[in-house]
Amino acid sequence: MNKNKNILRVLILNLIMSLFVIYLNPRFDILTLIGFLAINIILFIVISKIEKKKEKALEDKINNIFNLLHSLDINSDNYEIIDDEFGKLRDEIIKIIIENKKIAENAEKNKEILREYTEDIAHQIKTPLAGSLLLLDLLEDEDDNFSEEYIERLRDNLLRLHNLSDILLKLAALDSGTIEMTKDSISARGLIKDIIQNLKDYFINNNIEIPLYGDDFYLICDKKWTYEAAFNVMKNGLEATEGRHIEIHLKETNLYKSIFVEDFSKGLDREMLEKVFKRFYKLDPNSKGYGIGLPMAKSVMERQNGELLYHKGKKSNSFEMRFYN
Repeated sequence: MNKNKNILRVLILNLIMSLFVIYLNPRFDILTLIGFLAINIILFIVISKIEKKKEKALEDKINNIFNLLHSLDINSDNYEIIDDEFGKLRDEIIKIIIENKKIAENAEKNKEILREYTEDIAHQIKTPLAGSLLLLDLLEDEDDNFSEEYIERLRDNLLRLHNLSDILLKLAALDSGTIEMTKDSISARGLIKDIIQNLKDYFINNNIEIPLYGDDFYLICDKKWTYEAAFNVMKNGLEATEGRHIEIHLKETNLYKSIFVEDFSKGLDREMLEKVFKRFYKLDPNSKGYGIGLPMAKSVMERQNGELLYHKGKKSNSFEMRFYN
């Protein structure tokens, strides 16, 4: 509608100026043609400048809207309200950004509250458990064969709860995103040898041996959390393999450094692989584990911009902890 009005105005102005030229020079000669040409050139220049000015104003308004879209901190109280064709659009954008900001703030608060609740629950569990374990030590000193079996069963259950509280604390720290992964420089062989020694103590009745192959290299990672991840992956491999046999292979390329934990179990199909990365899922319901080893290892690797990959082979399978350089 506005465009049609502008065209009509130009035509009327052109007609008026043409009539003025004819009035000044009634004879239709070269001067009249020059007059008509000059009128059209002047009108073209004026119209071009007006259109450029409008385009610039439109571009400024669009840029203003883009700035609003990329803005994360808008103080609606101090925002200048402009009543134009973009006013309603700007107002809606501001409302959406403010609402999204409130949602993000509430989500962050809820995440922090959840972390605090989880830590509180874990700490509350640990306190009576520690006291119960101490009482068991005192009871074991008594000469009562009748209660010995019950004391042992109670101790096992309390130890599982004690370990579960530690796991809850670790999960709370990881899931909350409040922990910062450090960048330690550690020897891959040194890390694996420490884990192997602890696994030998853990599976003391199985007399396990874990071969370690490959040249040593240094990893830039969080030592504590990487230890937790590798320990859980290796422990999972030992529990999955008949005879408690796994092998560790170190591999270094120009792009990444990897720790392969090779086991000799039946392996995981695609459906099972999706399930084992879910919290508290266990392939063997009768297992004494908690079903969080692999999910925790995956979270630790991803928090360090790494990956936990699975490779299924014909005779063996392996989980790869891949660290990018």
